Amino acid sequence: MRARATAALAATLLLTAIAGCSSDGSGQPRVAKAPEAPSGVGSAGPSPSPGRESYALGDTVDIAMSGHDFSVTAIAHKDRGVPSPAGLPADGQKWVLAEVKLCNKGGKALGVTPFAWSLAYADGSRMEPTHVSGSGVPLPMYPLEAMIRGGDCLRGNILFEVPEDYPRAQRVLYSPTGLDEPVEWVVPKG
Repeated sequence: MRARATAALAATLLLTAIAGCSSDGSGQPRVAKAPEAPSGVGSAGPSPSPGRESYALGDTVDIAMSGHDFSVTAIAHKDRGVPSPAGLPADGQKWVLAEVKLCNKGGKALGVTPFAWSLAYADGSRMEPTHVSGSGVPLPMYPLEAMIRGGDCLRGNILFEVPEDYPRAQRVLYSPTGLDEPVEWVVPKG
């Protein structure tokens, strides 16, 4: 059920394969809030650190890297009442869900994986996704590996198994191989 190491290795190799050169000619990835996205974070929650840009859940961020132009959105975060297959998660654990979307704005296919996403907590810990399939999971699930052709989008839920007594995550992070810093969406206090 947890082929995390194998899947993470495959995801890393897939993302590394597309991490060659930047599309802006500087050799550096380009990250910017999409013009059609909702307004900024404001006082929705804690700020990660001065100088680092954060976005509100629902904001769309444009990224140009490795010869690809795409946008990503952390749409929602849910840490209560997430449906689950029978017997899961393990005792003392709970499911946390992030609903995300990626749109390929370029002309060539882009490989994606849920392992580029994580949750950041106030104590400095980060949680990686757990991939579960079958009846009882909150659909649509973000695929373990997928190729997104130019002009197409992919939206789905990513599950995280976290200790039951953990507080609410502070941020949803997107950090594919090739970005210097993760893109961060602030999770409102709930």
